Amino acid sequence: MTEEEQVVDLLSAMVKIPSVAAKEGQVADLIETFLAPELKAGLIKRERISYAPGRDNLVLTIGNPNAQRWLGVDGHMDVVDPGNVNKWQFPPFSAHVEDGKLYGRGATDMKSGLAAAVVAFKRAAHEKLDHGIQLMATVGEEVDNDGARQLSAAGYGDRLTGLLVAEPGNSNVDAAERGIIDYTLTAHGKAAHSSRPDLGANAIHGLFAFANAALTATAPLQAKEDPILGHATHNIDIIHGGNQINSIPESAYLRGNIRTTMIADNDAFIAALKQAAKTTVPKGVRLSLSIDSVLGAAAASPDNDLIQLVQTARQRAGLNRGQVAYRTGITDAALFYHDGLDLAIYGPGNETSHETDEYVTLKDVFDSVKVFKDVFMNY
Repeated sequence: MTEEEQVVDLLSAMVKIPSVAAKEGQVADLIETFLAPELKAGLIKRERISYAPGRDNLVLTIGNPNAQRWLGVDGHMDVVDPGNVNKWQFPPFSAHVEDGKLYGRGATDMKSGLAAAVVAFKRAAHEKLDHGIQLMATVGEEVDNDGARQLSAAGYGDRLTGLLVAEPGNSNVDAAERGIIDYTLTAHGKAAHSSRPDLGANAIHGLFAFANAALTATAPLQAKEDPILGHATHNIDIIHGGNQINSIPESAYLRGNIRTTMIADNDAFIAALKQAAKTTVPKGVRLSLSIDSVLGAAAASPDNDLIQLVQTARQRAGLNRGQVAYRTGITDAALFYHDGLDLAIYGPGNETSHETDEYVTLKDVFDSVKVFKDVFMNY
């Protein structure tokens, strides 16, 4: 079986597992089976770190155990829900191949990147390396980076000098990503008949007061332009309140999403939200703020050593140098990021992540295997 056939078989088997915030352990099993000869020969060291039943992070290492340079390679095994499966051209977990494309949920985001990294890792395991490589296949990235949070807390990122995150990027070679804050603001009021609002306290009016205060308080932070990550953003994306048209709502909530930068960071935005939660509200209304999820921005130099290594590997594979950009979305990178870490977010895939009829071009996957092998050998 050729290497290209191997990667297609591995990717197809991965996509057929409906690992929607579940069953990542089955993906880990596939990877271990694929690497069984190397594991048996002791060329690869393996750890399974359980997050929940059936949901194991998989950490694999090769190279010099006493190395000063350690390259981390990250890929998540979970996928988002496929949505209405009747709208798909092919069943979302069928891994259908047609016209050089493999269709399925997770084909682009990001089982293709993980499969390409595993195939390259298998090849590198047979070489004598003066550095170390630590491949981390994580659970729950699409929910709240659950697996990466667990591994980071256990110290798996501490020794890394470089981190390659195999997320899809349309040939971009990204050196940074914005941070994120998800928050919930709940307004507590008092129910009453709508004809007698004086007897109640309208929780929705409390939401309006907070929303105005929060957007005003965060506007100066959004105006700051980070030299790498651009402008931070703040959006209120969910609002819910009230039960009946003729009743004053006694409770209501809204949820907001903020994407932060290095100069307009999480601490500054959280302080602004807390100040907004103290704004004047109608009599009888009380506000409570919950910061639900926080992940910091990660920004390495656009010309860091790992970026340059990826660019050189692309050229040796007959590809053009990728555009160096940044991610508006998040990956596992921020959980392992620390000062001095070289960072490259690069992998096969396109803009169909999370979409109906998500797909990956197989040539893109094959090219990524070549690039990853080059990077692993020359880090």
